[in-house]
Amino acid sequence: HGEVMMTPNGPCLVEMNCRAHGGDGNWRPLCRALTGGYSQVEATVDAFLDKREFERLPMQPPSPFKASGQEVILVSFSRGKVKSTPGFEEIKQLQSFVYLETGVKPGTFVDYTIDLFTGIGSVILMHHDKDILDADVKFIRDLEQHNALFVFENEGGLMQSPSFMGLFNLNIQETGK
Repeated sequence: HGEVMMTPNGPCLVEMNCRAHGGDGNWRPLCRALTGGYSQVEATVDAFLDKREFERLPMQPPSPFKASGQEVILVSFSRGKVKSTPGFEEIKQLQSFVYLETGVKPGTFVDYTIDLFTGIGSVILMHHDKDILDADVKFIRDLEQHNALFVFENEGGLMQSPSFMGLFNLNIQETGK
């Protein structure tokens, strides 16, 4: 398992560990598509319970992978009480859609996403055509930036993230006092 966070100064290694990725295993269909039918979970089980099947696994994963895919952590640029989730239904119709995991439903209060723990869910995407995958990721990011994942109660009170509105990009000059 490895995690890299992209920063303004370049990539930053967060974690490198000898463990399976988390996410309740929702990534396994993607992994099996990338490798042609197995993940580290099946390989580990076979190593202990089915030596013959384990020995059939290739020594290295295929290169290039047999499909393109990724997990997209969903981001909220707004906050409020959710009235409905039309963006989730649009995501489920994407050509590369595999799985959506979220706890957000009507009545849930959503706050700004500032880190992994305040993410509003994740989507597993996979397709054999990388261009379709890329277009679907862009579509999800556009939904997020336009606050189109949710309809909030009392939309007039919808608050957008100050950083999204550009308030933190103001040029502040010292007065010399």
